[in-house]
Amino acid sequence: MQPLSGDRVVVRYRLGAGGPADWRATPNPALSHTPTLSDLTGILVEASAERLVLERDGATETVPVAAIVSLKQLSTRTVRNSAIREVERTLTEAAPAAERIEVDGWVLSADPSATDPRADAAIPLGFGANAATLPQVREWYAARGRPTRILAPERLFRIADLGADGGTDFEVLIGPTGAPVQVLGTDLAERRRLRAAQHWLHHTVTLIEL
Repeated sequence: MQPLSGDRVVVRYRLGAGGPADWRATPNPALSHTPTLSDLTGILVEASAERLVLERDGATETVPVAAIVSLKQLSTRTVRNSAIREVERTLTEAAPAAERIEVDGWVLSADPSATDPRADAAIPLGFGANAATLPQVREWYAARGRPTRILAPERLFRIADLGADGGTDFEVLIGPTGAPVQVLGTDLAERRRLRAAQHWLHHTVTLIEL
């Protein structure tokens, strides 16, 4: 998902490629077959095709795009996994479905007429939710003639465990009143509008069809 100006991000980059020096006390050892890497966490100030500018501890750092190995968007504030589960359950319960049950920590919802993905997808909300239950999840949706779609909140479930390369990303933001709202990751205009309206990023979720 494309981070926006003002977002908190972590950038992993190759040292010696025009980026900042390694600020860590114990940097990665240099290896003969790969460059030494470092990372930088801060607020995204500027993004272009050539560089990213981040603010960290009151100072700005510039990282060339060519040196970047990975870029990850972070929650605006420190968020516990329990808080992600709570917000996810609130959003799910606010999306009525024709049928909904909970199995081994998975909330399974089915509704062929639904426009909200939470009303027609499986979400791992319980502590026991893991990939071992996926065969049961698939069977439940197959019995209803529905595709198996997984809505995976960050930190609650590893997308790699689904054997999928990617999916549709959403942001979950918290508004000034404390109410959560979900927005499509590709809807840059709406994401900017919500930030301007003082909504802050709580976590992200990815919708994957198996």
